[in-house]
Amino acid sequence: MKVWSVAGCVLLSACSTHPVVHVFHTSLDDTQQQRLVSQLEQANIHYVLNDLPVPPEYNSDGDTVRLNRFPADQNVVLISQLSEMVHALGYAGLDVQDFNGEFHRFSEGNYGLYFPGNKTSVSLPEVLHSHDCAMDAFQIELKTSGDWVLSGTATQGQWQYNAPYLTLIWNDGRGAMQQAYQMTSHTVKTRFGEKPAVTYQVMGHRSYAAIPIFNCDLQVIYAE
Repeated sequence: MKVWSVAGCVLLSACSTHPVVHVFHTSLDDTQQQRLVSQLEQANIHYVLNDLPVPPEYNSDGDTVRLNRFPADQNVVLISQLSEMVHALGYAGLDVQDFNGEFHRFSEGNYGLYFPGNKTSVSLPEVLHSHDCAMDAFQIELKTSGDWVLSGTATQGQWQYNAPYLTLIWNDGRGAMQQAYQMTSHTVKTRFGEKPAVTYQVMGHRSYAAIPIFNCDLQVIYAE
């Protein structure tokens, strides 16, 4: 049973006793999609093909397909069937989670099956400059290895990026500290006119004593 839908994130009501699987399939190629549809129909699973993109938060593991279910739905047979299908398509497994109100949510009897989107390579500036900071100006270099270095010093740590959030981690040997930043794109006025810029604004507190550079925003201004 196939239904096409481009509906948004709405609360859907179950209209029958049959569970309905809402398939977010845009990352599948034509061959994978045809194979999945064939498997769903052979298993007599009611489904909806949804052309909306998968939320980025569901793409943390590109090898795992996410299945969201209403907490009261404990359809072991359906979950087992879907798990076999995603394995057949080359995915490592099925991550089954209860709906908790975040992002997409469906009513009882409806499941959300999210195939992870194609991941794009992370492109971050090589050097970030301090901004909105009580300290003297400084620069942080982001290495492709996942390390960051405070320019001209031995201070270094690791960085992680999950758009639009950048996290810097530092360990003084006694324990790790970290600061999270949220990225915003904007323009700034310079003596050469308005230029595009990116600012990584502190999301946590600004009271780090051991590593005061974590109290500052970070920014890069592009020439063009």
